[in-house]
Amino acid sequence: MTEMKLCKDCKWYKKDWITHLIERTDKFDKCLSPALNQNLVTGKSYGKFCNIQRDATYGCGREGKYFEAK
Repeated sequence: MTEMKLCKDCKWYKKDWITHLIERTDKFDKCLSPALNQNLVTGKSYGKFCNIQRDATYGCGREGKYFEAK
């Protein structure tokens, strides 16, 4: 059985410290993976929420398709 890949262990993970300290939640942490979030016109990478990317079939998914270890 394989070990579950966690967003916090990914190279593209960025913690939102303000909500983490004030609200004690991680629901606003972002995934900055260029495979998922890159603007094809400008080339800039913008973040999407990790919890949405892990639940979505078009995103990283439960298996962590775009996971890269730190």
